[in-house]
Amino acid sequence: MMGEFLRYLGCEAQTFTDARLALESIRTDTFDIVFTDIYMPTMSGIEILQEIMALNRNILVILMTGQPTLEDSISAVRLGAYDYVTKPFNLNLIEILVKRAMQQRRLTLENIAYQNYLEQRVEEQTRELKEFLIHSIESLSHALEARDPYTKGHGARVSQFVLTLARELSLPEEYNEPLRISGLLHDIGKIGAPDSILLKPGKLTPEEYDVMKTHAYIGYRILAPIGSLSQVATYVHEHHERMDGKGYPQGLRGDEIALPSRLLIVAEVCDALATERSYKPAWPLSDIITYFQDLCGIAYDKEVTRALLSLLRRSGDTVLNVIRISAEK
Repeated sequence: MMGEFLRYLGCEAQTFTDARLALESIRTDTFDIVFTDIYMPTMSGIEILQEIMALNRNILVILMTGQPTLEDSISAVRLGAYDYVTKPFNLNLIEILVKRAMQQRRLTLENIAYQNYLEQRVEEQTRELKEFLIHSIESLSHALEARDPYTKGHGARVSQFVLTLARELSLPEEYNEPLRISGLLHDIGKIGAPDSILLKPGKLTPEEYDVMKTHAYIGYRILAPIGSLSQVATYVHEHHERMDGKGYPQGLRGDEIALPSRLLIVAEVCDALATERSYKPAWPLSDIITYFQDLCGIAYDKEVTRALLSLLRRSGDTVLNVIRISAEK
């Protein structure tokens, strides 16, 4: 009778004489409202309500019973039932109840669609804002490289090389984007260095070197206020630390240095050794390998350094040629 009356009202209705078959259909099909008796042979209406709420809390469940109790009413409300009907009932009441339930269902679905739309727009705008900020900071990085011909392309090379190290170590892909950006922007703090130090054609004095060492902290200060770049800011801040605590600017040691920072440290040093600078020529592959062998586990993370050495022994000439050709462009 209930099924026929719901169809008369224009609803698409399915009826079941077995609660478990009804639940299987609810799991695979789309339903707006479920009417269920409470007292049944194989499964109670309260149990069905619990199953449905665990599956989809937006389905409206209306419980029916010819033996109403206060305990059942309280349980139904607590578990999320939309309404509670006692038998016998008249069909006018069911019509009013269905219309009211369908109106709420429509409002719920509209609200879900609107929330999804808002979340999508927020995600799009967040992505656009992040891209805008990164492009702006990249422009600052290019401005820095334009000031110092010896570091031209250094950020881009370190960015690619640190990703190569990440693959060598089989790091999860979630590290890739922060590593790529931190490699690109790790020297952004040098934009605060005076030309007399940044462009000096020779070795820096201890005082000048102290000024230059502040670039890691300045880079952190530039990036830290941007929430989406908080990880990048940390890696930039730590890219001159050492495992033995003799690095700068914080004097971190061991596991105090973030794992991605340890990759960035090694990638940055390798690129610096492999390319010509104002104060030194480019190092040959054998010298670079010896250098990292000597400082493995001392200045640089043991696992990261071993991965680098494995890469250099396997295809070092190719890697260094790519770096040097890029540096000459």
